[in-house]
Amino acid sequence: MNFQFPEFLWLLPLAALVWFVPRRAVAWRHALLRTVVIFALVLGLARPVLVSVAWTDHHVVIVDRSASVADPDAIDAALRAVEQALPEGGVRVLLEIGGRSSTASEQPTFDQHLAIDQSHASPLGAALARALRTIPEGSGGAVTLISDGLATDGRWQSGLQELTLRGLPLHCVELAHDTEDVRTVGLTVLDDLRVGHVGRVRIAIAAAKATVQVTLTVDGEQVAQSREIACNGIVTVELPIEPSKAGYVALTAKVGRTDAVDADPSNNELVRTVAVQDPLRVLYLGARVQDAAAHLGQLLGGGFELREPTSGQPLDLERTDLTMLDDRPADQVPESWQQEMADAVQQRGMGLFVSGGRSAFGPGGYHDTVIETISPVEYVQKEEKKDPSTTLAIVIDTSGSMVGNRMTLAKEVARLAIRRLQPHDKVGIVEFYGTKQWAAPVQSAANSIDIQRALNRLGAAGGTVLFPAVEESYYALKNVQTRYKHVLIVTDAGVETGPYEALLRKMSDDGIAVSTVLVGPGRHSEFLVEIADWGGGRYYHSPDRFNLPELLLKKPSTSMLPPYRPGNFQIEARGGRGWWGDVDSDAIPPVQTLVETSLRPGADLLLSVAGSSRPVMASWQYGLGRVTSLSTEPVGPGTRKWSEWPGYGPMLGRVLSRTSRSAQPPFAVTVRRDATHLYIEARREVRSSVVPVMELSGDNLAGDKGVQIPMREVAPGVFHGTRIAAIDDTVKLVASTSDGWRHRVCSDPLSARAPETQVDPRAALPTAAIAVATGGAHVRDVAAIPTLAVARTGSPLQVWPVWLWFVLLALLTYVLDVWHRRRAGAARRLV
Repeated sequence: MNFQFPEFLWLLPLAALVWFVPRRAVAWRHALLRTVVIFALVLGLARPVLVSVAWTDHHVVIVDRSASVADPDAIDAALRAVEQALPEGGVRVLLEIGGRSSTASEQPTFDQHLAIDQSHASPLGAALARALRTIPEGSGGAVTLISDGLATDGRWQSGLQELTLRGLPLHCVELAHDTEDVRTVGLTVLDDLRVGHVGRVRIAIAAAKATVQVTLTVDGEQVAQSREIACNGIVTVELPIEPSKAGYVALTAKVGRTDAVDADPSNNELVRTVAVQDPLRVLYLGARVQDAAAHLGQLLGGGFELREPTSGQPLDLERTDLTMLDDRPADQVPESWQQEMADAVQQRGMGLFVSGGRSAFGPGGYHDTVIETISPVEYVQKEEKKDPSTTLAIVIDTSGSMVGNRMTLAKEVARLAIRRLQPHDKVGIVEFYGTKQWAAPVQSAANSIDIQRALNRLGAAGGTVLFPAVEESYYALKNVQTRYKHVLIVTDAGVETGPYEALLRKMSDDGIAVSTVLVGPGRHSEFLVEIADWGGGRYYHSPDRFNLPELLLKKPSTSMLPPYRPGNFQIEARGGRGWWGDVDSDAIPPVQTLVETSLRPGADLLLSVAGSSRPVMASWQYGLGRVTSLSTEPVGPGTRKWSEWPGYGPMLGRVLSRTSRSAQPPFAVTVRRDATHLYIEARREVRSSVVPVMELSGDNLAGDKGVQIPMREVAPGVFHGTRIAAIDDTVKLVASTSDGWRHRVCSDPLSARAPETQVDPRAALPTAAIAVATGGAHVRDVAAIPTLAVARTGSPLQVWPVWLWFVLLALLTYVLDVWHRRRAGAARRLV
């Protein structure tokens, strides 16, 4: 016996005082009872306990009798071997799942016999949880699993975690499953299905050395079929599906053997109820191409519901997934509409597709507008600087009066004029000194060396006769084909008089301008001013080398280049495969027109002109939505070759889908369920303040159709909802938000999730790894099963609290003492 508070035992001597205090006891019985009371009370305060050593082991054996086990007799053989391998003693519990009965003549002997029957399924997760509840906390124990590992209920992770935490081993006896039979073991929808859009369905087939063919049907109507496939093990097949109606449809995958008769065709089909979303709602804003909306509708098919705005009515963007602004000039898109579209893209996630030719982008007047601000490209307006060709004839006075500084200034003025010319211009030099002479005939201004040499050879001598030199330059320039023609007379004004006015006005009428330069410190020359006036030129004065004139020989100009360019532009695909899907992006034909744009930083270049970075198609995220641009007409002369290409419709449809609101929904909705409840989670995918609304919709829940399921925010952006749902109910839901988003969700009956004989072997319970992780044994040969050890993780000590009995003894003795004293007093009164 042990005492938890042994210090109270020092009070035991107090029991002797009842014999002497307050006076020596006369009634020895009364003193004895009081001594027992004090003695028992002190022992109760000291808390005595009895400690014994004892183990009670619990052995739980889970037997999987489901139909997936190839040999039922192997189950009983394994169970007998396990029974013999269990240690002696302890509590033995047998837990059977799968529903099939034993065929053995001798039944095993266990202390308890439990069963989980879920329509011949193998709920290994539920079985592990039940086995753990059978083993008390702190007791030694072990769990032995006899199974092929093919579980219709794959939620065994929590049970495995508890086994590990409690330190209990899981011994696994692995049985063989059927690998010969051809069967469908998986049916997965890879994309959200939408009317008119091609989705993908992945089907898993299990067989051994068989040739099979897979058929996919929707509501009983065949929509796809694979080629013949050689299957040896697990084979996955992806088939396309293009739903024709929205709502909830029955999707059936069926495998058929083509090389032999299938021994068991009952497991060849898998059926799933799947949700099909509505067509994408597209608002089309076009103008220039006649009947463009109708042509687009035929090109895109039933997956897009195109509507055009009603005159005088608002755009109604709340029920729009995508807006197409196609070749519509800016003056037909009010600024209020542009701002409304920008807000819908940024705040509600609507998609915007901007495209077109002569009436879009810069040519359409969208430069510096709201639409350009949110577009992934800038609307380029390039300027062309035009430097028109010019022929210049320099007439230099080389008479004797020009000697010295005047001749030097004349040559500097000539050089200055020549430097203002471009290689495509022409120049000639005429000198006059009593007669006229070409010092350098009219030639290309690029011949600068020859022209400079001619200037350097000029010297001052002779008389001054200007008129023949001017006349000579007129005849030389008259037949020259350049935009501008100019005669520059450089002299000190000491020239003869003559019929200049008539000649100069005729030259002006023929497009030849005549300017004059007075060189030297001489005074103002009215004669040279008149010559410049008659010739339509200018008068200049250069008194010294520090005051050289700014000569104006021609008038350069700028003009806006047309951004809309015709041509034959080869295309290079830049975007990832997600933009093109099954479309061969290398086969995209050239376009015949292109609007000049430039890519913004951060935008994705999807299509470009081959060998360059000039955008043809670009896209970027703007707020919650996406904006995509196509720098040509989607329907029109620019994409004439595209319209003849069979891949154009699928390519354009995929680009529009990825641009629309459906590509970036506000919430991702997931559904899970157990035997009694449906658990819904809506997780916010974009930054938004809207909350999800979840309501029931479906045939088997017709009475609850339209009933909302309350959604509670359990974390920022995470909403949970719960609804009672029977195990055989197909639950059909519609998720929506106040800004127009709507999404269907479907949950198949739990009983139809994974038929027993159609569990994917790749999802089998990893028995070997689990046995190692928990410290158990993994057995394949039942003839060599080792002793299945148990783990004793708790304490073997059992504690019995004795102090409660001493307290009870003190109480009973005290009552007896009171009764004894009253009885003695009554006896004395009778005497």
